[in-house]
Amino acid sequence: MLTADLHHPAVGAALATAADLLGMEVVFVGGLTTDEFSFVRVLGTMPGVAEGRTIPRIDTFCHRLVGGAPSSTADAANDPAYADVPAREEFGITSYVGVPVKDPDGNVVGTLCGLDRGPVPVPSSTLGVLEELAGVIEAHIDGADTSVVVRRMPGGWRVGNADEPDLTSAMVLADLLAETADPPRRPARPDETDEVAQLRASIGQLEHALTARVVVEQAIGVLAERQHIAPKAAFERLRKAARSRGRKVHDLARMVVASVTDPSVPLPPELAGRR
Repeated sequence: MLTADLHHPAVGAALATAADLLGMEVVFVGGLTTDEFSFVRVLGTMPGVAEGRTIPRIDTFCHRLVGGAPSSTADAANDPAYADVPAREEFGITSYVGVPVKDPDGNVVGTLCGLDRGPVPVPSSTLGVLEELAGVIEAHIDGADTSVVVRRMPGGWRVGNADEPDLTSAMVLADLLAETADPPRRPARPDETDEVAQLRASIGQLEHALTARVVVEQAIGVLAERQHIAPKAAFERLRKAARSRGRKVHDLARMVVASVTDPSVPLPPELAGRR
């Protein structure tokens, strides 16, 4: 079963990147159980495709994919692997592409896919990028390290997933992505090689931000508790301290986290607070 924070901004960025990459009518994250398939998060529109809709797993392209069928087809009606899939006729699908999404134990619990009612060939280089995007989504599946974060809640402190929208987490991710963005440059030539290279660069920035976000959010929890301030204020204080000293936010965050177990770690006065 796919249990993940699929409304995290990083997942949205991965889905949007997949949509730009594929150019299909719909891209989505699908969830798989033993018997059912569900549209968990959808970008784009197609009749019958809607978030939350559940259909028998055996009726889907994704079931065939996980069973060993090719990762893509641009002529499903004449493709032996997909021609008799009930969903093909129901949705009028001509083109499909999908890659598996796995939980921390390596079990396939979902898919990252694209659908189109017209012919849309998918080159092998694109499949590689799609697999990397699936990795971004996998980072947010329950059980992955990125879900373990300390937050101040209305009823006190909480470790793990919050019960309310995580604005601070979105702010952290946006700041880290901005920090890793490439400087402006001349537009690339409109060929497939350049497009794939740019998408891979975007994925690299996402993966870096996802890794750094864990430490930054832990540091936010430490500062919020240590100085009795809200997480948003803690993040602003951390960011201001880093920029005033020409440091990376995530580098200073590591020092804050380390200071919990090692009081000798040198911190800027505004972050030392009450240890």
